[in-house]
Amino acid sequence: MASVKNLKKDLNNVIGEIIQNINLWELENSDKDLKKSEKLIDNCFKVFDELIKKIHQKDVKNKKDHYKKISLELTKKANILVESFNKL
Repeated sequence: MASVKNLKKDLNNVIGEIIQNINLWELENSDKDLKKSEKLIDNCFKVFDELIKKIHQKDVKNKKDHYKKISLELTKKANILVESFNKL
């Protein structure tokens, strides 16, 4: 089971890395329309907020299973964000 501490670190690292790559892309492509990349950054923050809320959820019966599901959800959502970034 992933500990809460490690799960939070993973969440911060994954979402932070995606945002950092989007920011670098914006710097390199300042001549392009940045509305899509700004929306993608907003989506990153939205995913972060959703998952951190689930991590701090109190009424959980099976914590091990709950954190495992959050970890899988992080992977799926991160893949979707990366795919969107690759389409920029």
